[in-house]
Amino acid sequence: MQDSGRDATQPSTDALRDQVDSLREVFEQQRRDLAEAQSTLASTTVTAWSSNNLIRVVSNAAGVPVEVHVDPEAFKRSTPEKLGQSITEAVQAAARLAVEATQQAVAPLEASAGEIPDLSDLVPGAPSIRDLVRTMFPEPSAAQDETAPLDEESEDEYYRNRSYLRDRP
Repeated sequence: MQDSGRDATQPSTDALRDQVDSLREVFEQQRRDLAEAQSTLASTTVTAWSSNNLIRVVSNAAGVPVEVHVDPEAFKRSTPEKLGQSITEAVQAAARLAVEATQQAVAPLEASAGEIPDLSDLVPGAPSIRDLVRTMFPEPSAAQDETAPLDEESEDEYYRNRSYLRDRP
């Protein structure tokens, strides 16, 4: 009699075992994808230029500038205010490129995440891991003002009238 009870539960046990095996395979693939994404992000840099090509910014995958290059012509062709705007523009462009690179690196993780239940699906009231991942990569804010085109005559006048040029012994 005991055998007939065991025989009746065998199909559900097999189905459960198949589900667990499937989840384990998905988990292992996600672990591999995560390791690959981490490796990719650790070595990723992006480069962006200001619209006037005076500033080049290289940022890591987190959008943190690791190098800022100022073209030597910048001191002849721009004012400090416009140069500051160019730097801001290039840093923001590099941050946007970094977000794109990061999203591409984690795309395989997001794709495989749809194959398994979210934490909130398994545990009522638990936070959603998918929502948490989405908040990890916010979109950088766009520049408030467009950089004004260079007015070379006014910039030349600005630099000609600087006292540091006349006060040198």
